[in-house]
Amino acid sequence: MKSLLTVIISVFFYAFNLHANVRFVRAVMSGNTSESVTIIWDQLSGSEPILLFDTIYPKDFNFSFTRPVTLSNHSKGMHNNIVRLKGLKSSTTYFFCIKDNEGFSRIYHVSTCSNSENETISLIAGGDSRDRRETRLKANKMVAKIKPHAVLFNGDFIGIDIEKQWIDWFEDWENSIGEDGRVTPLIVTRGNHELSNKVLVDLFDVPHKNVYYSCYFGGNLLHLVSLNSEILKIGGQKRFLRSALKENENKYWQIAQYHRPVRPHVAHKKEMETQYRNFVPLFEKYPNLKLCLENDSHTCKTTWPILKDNGPGSEEGFKRNDSIGITYVGEGCWGAPLRAADDPKCWTRDSEAINQVNWILVSKDMIRVMTIKYENVDEVNEVNLNKRTELPEGIDLWTPSNGAFVDIYPSTLRKSRK
Repeated sequence: MKSLLTVIISVFFYAFNLHANVRFVRAVMSGNTSESVTIIWDQLSGSEPILLFDTIYPKDFNFSFTRPVTLSNHSKGMHNNIVRLKGLKSSTTYFFCIKDNEGFSRIYHVSTCSNSENETISLIAGGDSRDRRETRLKANKMVAKIKPHAVLFNGDFIGIDIEKQWIDWFEDWENSIGEDGRVTPLIVTRGNHELSNKVLVDLFDVPHKNVYYSCYFGGNLLHLVSLNSEILKIGGQKRFLRSALKENENKYWQIAQYHRPVRPHVAHKKEMETQYRNFVPLFEKYPNLKLCLENDSHTCKTTWPILKDNGPGSEEGFKRNDSIGITYVGEGCWGAPLRAADDPKCWTRDSEAINQVNWILVSKDMIRVMTIKYENVDEVNEVNLNKRTELPEGIDLWTPSNGAFVDIYPSTLRKSRK
């Protein structure tokens, strides 16, 4: 850990040198999160940018490693430079900055995830930030306090897919960066307010042009599959889903994330029959897939474990099954206008119209889902990285009638890992 003196020296060095004119530095992940991360920024001026990085805090900006820009694009009023870092060490903090012909940026740092199934992965999941900036800023600040391994952002970043709103979004996302420069990687999906797949590719370097892909955490611990609810659920996406779930059936866990809920808990939102017919049967085929992350409705819900069923005791094509069912959580809301949770089902565990994000802890033995009410973010202490699964002082968890913790355990039908 760098000393206070080192920080002071670096601050003075930066203050008396020319500055790289960059902004909106962010990190994104796909594929194996223990060995790769992508850094993206908006280049306002200057030329010949490169990324400098190191595993130790550099003295006088003397970094050990450099990488050129992998590719760049002009999108939504930004000149996005993208550097893909691969072959990294697992569970390692990398300090980095951008250097160009005008100088240096500030020093940031980002961490790769563990490659061990014996460690716990901490994730924040949510979506629907839209254009209520004052509210979404609080959720962004909560990211900096909780310090998860990654943020799973499930679409509807903005209200109208225009240049100004994207620039405002990235300006607000700066509040997720810790005071010490810690950047939390994003793993994103597309919402209905993103008008094309291309905007996710340009701004977040999503690895597939149709915005469906896989991420891996903790070696054999977790496979996360990101889906696109705004395109056809058959054809290429269904083939991808079938293959991805099959290839990872021996992981401890699989989790699916996508934007539109299969069965929304807001009455005027439409049922997603194409997802019910094409996604859900594949989810249910694999006993290690026990959690689905949904958004879009601007409310909050958790379900009991459920399976497709139209028989007695079912509702809207699902029935509670505590032993082998799948739990569905989310439906927003990262700051978009709240809507009443006015469409509960017999298999709904709890629902309420609150601003919230899900905090998800994944270990071999269980998945724990907690729902954070972030309005009091300024009263919450930062998580200690050495105890990152412990609740920080001041945290306000949603505690409905069925309790604050949604604990998910392995199915008895889960196949033995090879």
